[in-house]
Amino acid sequence: MLALIMADRLPGQPVPDRYLVTGQARHGLADAATLVLTDTSDRIRGAVHCAVRISDAAGLIGWLHAHEDFEALAALIATARARLGPVRTLYAGTGPTQPPEMLTYTPPGIPERWRPATTRALRAAGFTPDTSRRYYQHPLTSAPARPLFPLAEVRPLTDPPGVQLTLTETDGGPLATAVLHTGDGDHWQLWHLAVRPDHLHRGIGSHLLAQCLHLAYQHGATSLAAHTDEDDAASTRLVTAGGFTEVDTLTIHHRRP
Repeated sequence: MLALIMADRLPGQPVPDRYLVTGQARHGLADAATLVLTDTSDRIRGAVHCAVRISDAAGLIGWLHAHEDFEALAALIATARARLGPVRTLYAGTGPTQPPEMLTYTPPGIPERWRPATTRALRAAGFTPDTSRRYYQHPLTSAPARPLFPLAEVRPLTDPPGVQLTLTETDGGPLATAVLHTGDGDHWQLWHLAVRPDHLHRGIGSHLLAQCLHLAYQHGATSLAAHTDEDDAASTRLVTAGGFTEVDTLTIHHRRP
């Protein structure tokens, strides 16, 4: 089944591991299940993972893979809807249900250009776009430019594994912070980068982003991925100026009862 998921993996995303299909659901979710579609020879054609969010009783289709076979995808969506029930709001593309410390993290959402059949199957089942993010990748096949001073303080993180970089003023006050998830070791993710509001438009974000790239390369990463909200023009300018290339748009879909 991991090979099925791997076939839909975007450039820069971590390699999926077995906890994606075997791990226990995180706190706040119930009735998590992986449903598998097979052919007459018992070969796997596709799989879907779903759960119920306890806080609002919404049904979550976390992930869905079937080699972009429209008929198989439609059958999996119908099966997930039947399991989750007809009287709840559904969301598709919400990501894995396991606790973050168990998995290599990737942002949620269905890639629209990379997986057109999945998007069509969701639309045919009555789902519509809810939220979208732009997904970017920066290959690290050669050493990025060595960062200039001042250098950020680096602190390891454990849940999920990663590092936090903090640029400070001379008095120790924070200027900007960034959080990197180390993923599977080869494919790192830039999860967060923020500059103090009174220090915007001074190049601080670009300075810190350059340090993120250099740190990932120093630790053996082959790529650094990033994502921005679809309408966040400032973040888009930051990552594209930093050498990132847009790969796709990641969309979470929803369906009302």
